[in-house]
Order: sequence, then structure tokens, then C-alpha cells
Amino acid sequence: MKVCLIGQNLTNLILSLVFVEKKLNVDLYINNKNRNIKTNRTIAISKDNFDYIKSLVKTHLPHWKTKEIKIYIETKKKKESINFKNKNRETFNLLNYSKLKDILYKKIKKNKSINIIKQNPFQSNLVNKIKKYDLVINSEINNIISKKYFTNRIFKKYESCAYTFVINHKKINNTNAIQIFTKNGPLAFLPISNTKTSIVFSYEGKEINNNDFLKLFKKYNSFYKINKVTDIEKFNLGFMMLRNYTHDNILAFGDAIHRIHPLAGQGFNMTIRDIKILAGIIDSRISLGLPIDSSVGNDFQMSTKHLNYLYGKAIDGIYEFFKVDNDLDNLISKPLLSILNKNHMFKKFSNIISDKGLYL
Repeated sequence: MKVCLIGQNLTNLILSLVFVEKKLNVDLYINNKNRNIKTNRTIAISKDNFDYIKSLVKTHLPHWKTKEIKIYIETKKKKESINFKNKNRETFNLLNYSKLKDILYKKIKKNKSINIIKQNPFQSNLVNKIKKYDLVINSEINNIISKKYFTNRIFKKYESCAYTFVINHKKINNTNAIQIFTKNGPLAFLPISNTKTSIVFSYEGKEINNNDFLKLFKKYNSFYKINKVTDIEKFNLGFMMLRNYTHDNILAFGDAIHRIHPLAGQGFNMTIRDIKILAGIIDSRISLGLPIDSSVGNDFQMSTKHLNYLYGKAIDGIYEFFKVDNDLDNLISKPLLSILNKNHMFKKFSNIISDKGLYL
């Protein structure tokens, strides 16, 4: 039995290690032109998901632990409205996207069970090539497979862009993540060392130049004394859920099946949870002597589609709530968050959902 993975993203690099661990041969199709593109982007990975990746990679992963998440609203910037923390474990781990990708790529290059194939993702011959495999997993939305077979989506375009960059600042004990729901959109401060913090500002409104954007950002920053700002990266935001995950022997996966707003840092965590579900399905089939083929994709869709949709819509609901609430000068959120901040059961349950998703 042979598995094919299309795309050179983090999702497929992790999946490669999963399949090799299960004694399966893997062909990984990559677009070599994009392999060395670097980014300042960071990803937040929950404790449970981080431990899972470490168990696959079996090597040190440079990361920064966040002990507490503090939530602010526009009118209460000096005092958090609600905070989340766990005395016994970190709330999540911050990793540099490019560094993690390099570690994973070097790991799979050394493995003889993984065959790396350079392929233009839009060449029509890719469609014919993948017919020979028992199972094909496509985790990229921008290639000929997605354009041909996976276009039926639930889609919502947010009138906003995510601006991401890193600030170098005066040394502090930097273990708290901060989220401010501003009138200009959610702003996240994500610590990556005692002197560096990653910024994700989901800016709503007309496009502005970088200088004006930085002035706006500094208006909300009362936490760090900034020494330097890296280049600003920008990408459009939207909500997307694929209606059907499978086509013949192809299973859509990762960003190809769901994209959510970054305000809760849950996008990649959803994908890692999907990987664990897929791994469990494969384990079950191997133990029963069943083939690893298109039926795996059908089982995966039955197990995850409804939960992914509910989780994604919950994040979308949080975004829409604070958007309306900011228009009302936080009339709803101020009393509501004050009540929730005193409710230990709510905070405990929120921490569990953030770590494990709906797969309880």
C-alpha cells in the first residue's frame, strides 16, 4: 500500500512522519520553488498537540511556553477583562513556522520510506499521477487537485487583513499572551522570548500604509518598550469549510478543509487534532488487516466534519460578537466578561476545549 501527500506545508510534513511510523511508504509531492520561503509567522500549539508532535519528531523543538492568556477590551486596556491560566501546565507553546518546517523537512529527507517528488502543483499530469495510489491526501487549497475536485465550500470573507510581525523589546519576564479586542479588530501579543514578541493584528478597515499602521499599533501597546520592528507580512482573512472532504481516492485535509479566524490561535491546532484522528483510523484498519485506501477518507470525514464545523463556527461567533460589541462601546462584554472571569468552571472548561478541541 502506498500513500501520496500533495503539498509541502507543515501538515504534510507531520503526516509523513505519522505514516512512516505505521510502516507505510509515502510519496511527498512538493513545489520546490516555494520550499525555502521564510516567514516571521509564529504558530500557537496547545500542550496536548505539542506533546504529540514531539513524540513524532523525537528531537528538540525550539519553543516558548505561555503560562497565561489575558483578554482586554478597548475601553479597559489597563486591566484585563478575563484571563486563562493553568497552574500545572502551559496554556500553549509558540513556535516559529519556518524553523519548525525546516526541522520537519530535514527529518523526512533522512527517511528512506519517504520519496520526495518535485512537481508543479498546477500541471495537469498531476491528476493522472495520483490515480496509482491507494490513498492521496491533498492539504493545499491552491493547486490543480483543489481547483478540479474541491470547490464546493462554505465561505465567508472577513473585511479585514492579518498584519503579522515581530517586535524586539526591552527584556521582561515574557510569559503572558495578550489579546485586545479593539475597534480596529483583534490584536494579539504572542511572546516568543523575553526580548521578542510576535504580533498578529487582524485589522478591519481600508488599507493603510505600514507607517500609519505602526502608529495605530503603538496606540494599543502599553506592554513593551520597543527597540525594533521586523518586516510586516499581510494576508486576507476568511472563514472556509469544505462541504465534502473526499473524491475517489483523494482526501482533502488541513487548510484545504477548514480555515478560521486567527483570533484564538486555533487554526493549526484543529489540523493537528485531525491528524490524530486520521492516525487512529489507520491504526484501527491495520489492526483489522484492512487496506489503507479511499475508505480511510470516508471514515475520517464521518468522524470529524461536524465537529470541525461546530468548532470553526464557534470561533467565528466570538469574532462577530466582539465586532458588534465594539460598535456598542463594549456595552455587552464588560459585564459579561466580569461574570465569566469569576466562574472557575467556565475557565476550566475553556482551557480543556482550547487544548483538546471537541474531541473529548
